[in-house]
Amino acid sequence: MFSSSSRNLLDLASRPALMLFGSAGAALCLVVAGCGGPPPISSLGPRPVYLEADKAALIERANAWTGAAIYVKGQLRMYWAGNEDERHVDVRLYATRSGAIRMQGNRTLVGQIFTLAADGAEFLLRVPSHATTYLGVSAAPAAPDPERPYFSLRPHHLTEALLPEPLPTGDSSRTQVALGTYPDKYVLSWWQASATGEISLRRRVTISRIDLRVSRIEAFTMMDGRVAFDATYGSYLGPGIDAYPGTIEVRRPWEELVFRFKIEETRTNPTLQAGIFSLEPIDGYRTMTIEEAMAEFKSQREGGEGESPPESPFAPGR
Repeated sequence: MFSSSSRNLLDLASRPALMLFGSAGAALCLVVAGCGGPPPISSLGPRPVYLEADKAALIERANAWTGAAIYVKGQLRMYWAGNEDERHVDVRLYATRSGAIRMQGNRTLVGQIFTLAADGAEFLLRVPSHATTYLGVSAAPAAPDPERPYFSLRPHHLTEALLPEPLPTGDSSRTQVALGTYPDKYVLSWWQASATGEISLRRRVTISRIDLRVSRIEAFTMMDGRVAFDATYGSYLGPGIDAYPGTIEVRRPWEELVFRFKIEETRTNPTLQAGIFSLEPIDGYRTMTIEEAMAEFKSQREGGEGESPPESPFAPGR
């Protein structure tokens, strides 16, 4: 699917335009910004030491810390973009790349905020403050409501950046990973061809040249190319290439939602006990499907102006 000409095109597209920062850039600085010449060498501080690696080594490093399953203990902040909330929930979660998840959230002096369980096909969310158990299917709607995109959120959207899909280790007729080299970073761009031959950018992974660790992952939808999530990673929990990030911030532009994880403990590919991803409704709790909850919210807002997104029943702000 990728001809020699298309491969060359991808290679050219991935190269940084370093020429823009040569003498022409210096001249532009003098004319437009009145820079008055470059700063003294002493004011620049020590020059960073940038590491080098080839594409195969970078793909190995990008894939080294992700797995098929994960256990995480830490803190979660979740809020609507532009409305940052400093409050957090203490969480413990097990998750698999196939979409199964078991997560419990607690807050100091309050106790349990929620318990969420999903087996990859269905999910159940128990919220004590609502005295309600919410039920739903894990698959997002095929046609999301453009006015209420947050109604399409599902449990795996919370964890897919915690278990990113590994990059292909070799190119083929339908998939290729192109390497872009920049002064301070490497960028691995995963291109994939659809069944009809259309080539789309599936994922972009940024690796810092200071420590050769993943600093950012951007995931794109194959259907329309929009950003599914944009995650940044840092404060890795160890020196090895398989060390897990200690901080993860996930932005979902379509839903205008932000997740922030501060991780204290993690285990990749942990032993999973039987039934860990199942959860049964309990007596005394109202049971609603996610569709019923959406209908209830819409009826409450009917006739109102300036509708704002509902506060998620498992949001830290509860």
